[in-house]
Amino acid sequence: MFYDTDFSDIISSDFSSKLPFKKGDIFHSFGDHSSKTPQVGVILSGTAILEGPTLEGRWMINALISEKTIFGIEGLLETNTTSKIMEYRVRALNNGQVLLIDREFFLNYLYANPQFFHMVLDNVIVRYLFTAKNYKYINQPPLIKVTRILVEIIEILRLQQLDGPIELPNYITQTFLADYCRSSRARITEALETIRASGLLLSKKPIIISSYEKLVAQVESFHTGNGLLTK
Repeated sequence: MFYDTDFSDIISSDFSSKLPFKKGDIFHSFGDHSSKTPQVGVILSGTAILEGPTLEGRWMINALISEKTIFGIEGLLETNTTSKIMEYRVRALNNGQVLLIDREFFLNYLYANPQFFHMVLDNVIVRYLFTAKNYKYINQPPLIKVTRILVEIIEILRLQQLDGPIELPNYITQTFLADYCRSSRARITEALETIRASGLLLSKKPIIISSYEKLVAQVESFHTGNGLLTK
């Protein structure tokens, strides 16, 4: 798996740099005004979010980026049309380290290491599937969206491997969930109260999920009307 990869070969290269970041730092950006040499990034430790601007100029969460997750993959494109249609930035949610890799070096490394290439491809496809699901359910009620997003966050942070109740990091707040779900904070708060009443949510601050398996089962049962939240 990509998150088990040893990056020592890349880290020691003259074409990559390992940089520390602190909570709130914007350590990567892409868009119309970006004049930097294209780079691909990997979070070595810590967590960040990928944010995109709205038409009103507000930055909103588009993706959660966990440890050993790649970003900036659009920099590998040969076409120059990407910068004309998208803009984003990567902002740290806590302290950590990021590896920034020169585009040409990264491409050469992929060609020379096919197994690594396939792991990168797997990482990108998983991120695409999460994004596709989010857009599919964007017009669903907040209860459905926030339940799905909670499952997504647990899986991205790989917390489903833990036994028993799952406590989410303190940066996963009701405001964070509202932004991620494209909903109001008031409606997300109401949805969380419904989830707590069902027993799936043990606490809202911090957010503690009683069972990952039951939460997944709830998501799968929304369309059948047989779940805890739909009885």
